[in-house]
Amino acid sequence: MFYSNINFCSFVSVKENTNGRPQPLLQEPHYGSRPQPYNPYPSEQQRYDEMCAGPGYGEPFGTETYRKSAPPVTAEYRDQRNTHFQQPGAVLMVYGLDPLRTNADKLFNLMCLYGNVARIKFLKSKEGTAMVQMGDSVAVERCVQNLNNVTVGLTGAAPLSHHNNVKDDKNNQSEHKLQLAFSKQPFLSEVTNPYPLPDKSPSYKEYITNKNNRFMNPAMASKNRIQPPSKILHFFNTPPQVTESELVQVFRDYDVVPPKAVKLFPMKSERSSSGLLEFEDTTEAVAAVMACNHAAIESPGTKFPFIMKLCFSSSRSMTIRNGDNNSNGAGEKRIESEH
Repeated sequence: MFYSNINFCSFVSVKENTNGRPQPLLQEPHYGSRPQPYNPYPSEQQRYDEMCAGPGYGEPFGTETYRKSAPPVTAEYRDQRNTHFQQPGAVLMVYGLDPLRTNADKLFNLMCLYGNVARIKFLKSKEGTAMVQMGDSVAVERCVQNLNNVTVGLTGAAPLSHHNNVKDDKNNQSEHKLQLAFSKQPFLSEVTNPYPLPDKSPSYKEYITNKNNRFMNPAMASKNRIQPPSKILHFFNTPPQVTESELVQVFRDYDVVPPKAVKLFPMKSERSSSGLLEFEDTTEAVAAVMACNHAAIESPGTKFPFIMKLCFSSSRSMTIRNGDNNSNGAGEKRIESEH
């Protein structure tokens, strides 16, 4: 076999630059699209559309249709919503919480009435204090305006590990006054190893993908009426055949003072029921919301339980008659209704 030492490069036409180095004949290709202009302030409609893309959102709980049509929560979807929740002025401080009975879920049950809740973090260095990151600054303003200086009753039984502790201190108070204030912190960072609260629940929880947030899109937000705490609660999304005694038992199961009167509304459909609950005072009603909002109620013939939803009612009173919508079986009770 014949081998040649001919330099084949001498036959290739190569452009020479001024310093003697060869230049490529073709320009380096571009991969992917060019950078797009950054828009830090998307429109409200765009923000809600991106956060709640796909079917299933805003439908009532307790039906198989909801669970089958709801899109799966992917990492990309979670990151997208996480970005939208980090808005300036969306963090508030909550002081005066019951250090033994309050946990992240109970605080979420109350705060979600005034806006989307992103994260809740309890402070280990300051007992009875938590930081809450809401969806935006407007939700923070609603919380401060409606919940500051509100008195809360007992939201359940004390953890078993504290039953033997009979010291007469703030842990054994039957009422606690909430103090809310704006925080300078722009957002809450993720806590990978939160310390346990007295009830063994984590001191930090995320609610960005929680479907119990009620302001996730314009349609859902328009159904919410912002009301200050009152002694009358509106309940909805309960089983269609639920009874007054069953509703009262829900609050007893959560170790809170049950309502003294229940009024079921005439059913508009067979999908769910709704009505009013009257408590002795606002203090008991707020405790009931924290403990029993989003409580699961089983219903015969359904695969999944109904998730009862509570909110403060604009009605200041209601009419309860003998044997009609009276959970305590008391005699005729006349209460004026405000509409």
